[in-house]
Order: sequence, then C-alpha cells, then structure tokens
Amino acid sequence: MAALPTNRIAWQYHSDNGNTYRVAAQKALTDQGKMGGEAWAGTVGPKPGNLKMRRITLSDATGNSRVIPVYSTDATILVAGATMNVNVLENSASLSSSGNPIPEGHLRQSVTKQAT
Repeated sequence: MAALPTNRIAWQYHSDNGNTYRVAAQKALTDQGKMGGEAWAGTVGPKPGNLKMRRITLSDATGNSRVIPVYSTDATILVAGATMNVNVLENSASLSSSGNPIPEGHLRQSVTKQAT
C-alpha cells in the first residue's frame, strides 16, 4: 500500500490524572478512530514538556513494529489484536496491537545538590 500522509493536526490528549492537553497528531492515524482523544477544541493548553504520553507497540508477523501514542485510556487500540494502518518504510501496513501499553511517564528532574 502507498504510504499514509504525514500531515499533523492539533489533537487532545487525556492524561492519567484527568487533565486534557493539546498535542500534535498524525491525521492519517487519528482518522482511523482507534487511538482515542479528539480534535482540539481550542480551549486547552499544550502538553507540558515533562509529561511523556502513554504509547503502545504495534507489530506484524514479519517483524515490522511501530510505537504510537494513545490519546485516552479507553482507546480501541489498547485491546490486544486491534489493528491499525501505519507507515513502514515507504509503504503503509496493517500492524496489530500488543495490548500492553507503555505507561504515561514524567521526565526525571535533577535532584542533585552541590555541597561546598
């Protein structure tokens, strides 16, 4: 199959603590309706840089794999075996969900204190 377009749109990410943030998302992926979230409503601010979105690994039997963001905790792609079309090299391919999301995380802050 031909590669999916890579244009990006403003999308809403729902964090584990209930906050909603604006993020950039690949339109061809969000159009499939399996990643959760919704189009940006124009009312929420950007995701903080120290918040790492939850993700999930998609793969196929030939060894191709991709990690994609999951924009809400009730997304269809979180079900093991759910499929999505994603870009693999120069083409798009149907990959299956592992059903094991990579949890939302926060970047570590430096807590080193210098003693004199």
